[in-house]
Amino acid sequence: MNFHNTTQVSYLRNVTGLGVRQQLQSRGVFDLPGGLVLWKAVGTIMLFMLPFVLAVNMFLASAVNDVERSLVAVDNQRHELMDKNIGLLAQKARLYAPERVSQMAGDKLSLYAALPGQVERIN
Repeated sequence: MNFHNTTQVSYLRNVTGLGVRQQLQSRGVFDLPGGLVLWKAVGTIMLFMLPFVLAVNMFLASAVNDVERSLVAVDNQRHELMDKNIGLLAQKARLYAPERVSQMAGDKLSLYAALPGQVERIN
């Protein structure tokens, strides 16, 4: 009896015997992958896009620097206002001190605190 094995054919594939040397030798040294037309298109796009990207970068860097300068100016102004506020609060505390109020009332309005015998209760 003669049996034919059909599975052996399906597992074996025909492979071309190309080695690495054969693949490298088929291309020239200065051949570009994708061809010269592709690289000319890429170069043209880069020629026009690079100045645009650089201009946008310069604009954004300038805008960031302007914002940073304005933030520093606002922070300095906030510190100045905080110092002024501290000074005004200290001045207010001095003016509203009970001794200061009594002195100003006596000097400007001739008002003095009543002595214990000067106040009488009337029922």
